[in-house]
Amino acid sequence: MRRRLSGFLSLVTVAGLAVSAAGQEAPLRQGPAMQSGNAHQQAHLPYTAEFKTTRVQTLADGSTITHVTTETMARDSQGRIFDMSSSNHGPDDQAAHIIVNVNDPVAHTHTWWSVPGQRVTVSNIPEPSRSTCAANALPALPRPLRDQRTKPTTEDLGKQTFQGIEAQGHRTTITFPAGAIGNSDPLVRTDEAWFSTTPGISGINVRQVDEDPQMGKTTRELVSFSQGEPDASLFLLPQDYEVVTQETHDEVRCP
Repeated sequence: MRRRLSGFLSLVTVAGLAVSAAGQEAPLRQGPAMQSGNAHQQAHLPYTAEFKTTRVQTLADGSTITHVTTETMARDSQGRIFDMSSSNHGPDDQAAHIIVNVNDPVAHTHTWWSVPGQRVTVSNIPEPSRSTCAANALPALPRPLRDQRTKPTTEDLGKQTFQGIEAQGHRTTITFPAGAIGNSDPLVRTDEAWFSTTPGISGINVRQVDEDPQMGKTTRELVSFSQGEPDASLFLLPQDYEVVTQETHDEVRCP
């Protein structure tokens, strides 16, 4: 089992290295599918991307705690999405913990497993169904008004290019005045997000920076990007793992 699992990890590692190399060669090329393909093709262009998330928490004495997580995302022409995150809190690579999720809109399944691990879980994704809840629903109760002192402000950051992908950015700032949440001094939190505007791969969060005086600073950034069909081995289940199927019934519960 260890030999086969090592082989699976090697495939993932090789795929990740290939993505890094491809992402550094040149900006995203506007291929024929992006220029003249139909709307369905443009909405589901395949790609492989790598992200790095760094969280830095500053302690009261000025020292810091840093956590780094790497993530590989891929989408093929069928619309299947592969997402693998790896975190390492130990002294060497053997302590790395990997979580893999695969969403298949054609088979209507969500599959996930972890490494190290022994089980693959496959859950069906129920089809959306109509409900008569709306006709029988009671009028919604009014929501409490937000404290105007902590009303967030949004700033348009314009456009930038990340690994050849053009993205639109926004920054949201919220200030908690002294006493709002038990704080003695004003607290300011900022959330900066950049989403791809490139046709065919729009909506990808290519950069996220969250600064919170309580939680610290978290930065998620795109480090490599490759357009084209991802390695098919990414979607294969690990060998010698037990496969467990979970049935999810499409139940609609009225409030």
